[in-house]
Amino acid sequence: MRTVVKLLVLFVVAQILGLIVAYAFIAGGAASQISVGQFSLEDMFFMVIGFAFAVLLLLALIKFYRGDLLYKLMEFIVIAAATFIVFSGIGYYVGYGIEVAAVLAIALSSLKFIYPKMKNVTATASSAGVAVMFSLFLSFWEAVLFLVVMSAYDYIAVFITKHMVTLASEFGKREMSFSITSQEKVKEKVLVKTARGKTQEKIEERTERLELGTGDIALPLAFSLVVFRQVAATSLGAAISTFIIMGVFSALALGIVLAYVKKKKLFLPALPPILLGTLLGYMLAYVSGMIV
Repeated sequence: MRTVVKLLVLFVVAQILGLIVAYAFIAGGAASQISVGQFSLEDMFFMVIGFAFAVLLLLALIKFYRGDLLYKLMEFIVIAAATFIVFSGIGYYVGYGIEVAAVLAIALSSLKFIYPKMKNVTATASSAGVAVMFSLFLSFWEAVLFLVVMSAYDYIAVFITKHMVTLASEFGKREMSFSITSQEKVKEKVLVKTARGKTQEKIEERTERLELGTGDIALPLAFSLVVFRQVAATSLGAAISTFIIMGVFSALALGIVLAYVKKKKLFLPALPPILLGTLLGYMLAYVSGMIV
């Protein structure tokens, strides 16, 4: 179960990092300068269309391009942009400006370019950055609508069109920072036929690998941060408690999904159950009076 535990730990790290960065934007006043709740249905429509177009471009890239440079450039830009948000938030506590944040983001992205094994570090940090960005622009109901749409997309992309499997396989093979990865050596008994046609047991060692997409980390975290920002306007303590409850339920949901995937050795959309866990945590916090 070490593969499951490692992914859960990285998931929790992203949650904590997202909370730290989001609070910096809230306490620093940046969040109040952003037009929250002005994200119209038309904006949502064009964002979904843009996302679909990006997916089509990625699928075309996988089908027709066999090089590495375009993938590396795309990853470099995504990491630098997402971690710039993270380093900007950390700068609130440490005391440096956005210029230093930009340098640090580019440096981290460059390190991933040189050392591919930093994938989990950059993927975790990028997930937190993307979550904070979404949380600053979306209101509560906009976040709910957005996550429902993305959950439906996740289900369709895995079970119907199956293009998510294609994307995950290609990005995983290239060790790109669009997922976090955990793997371990496992031994298992297999039946093999001998030269005389008899069947006997043999112990074989193989590498077991689990992956979790950054979207499965960032989107539930974004919803938790939207709620955190909302509750923090009246009580910081209640906001932190609510965030923790939602995080615990989302982690529990993820743990169940990962354990099932590990046992059955299949590919499942993780976002719908994680989102369900996050919503259950929200409902518990609401019923307990933490959210008013």
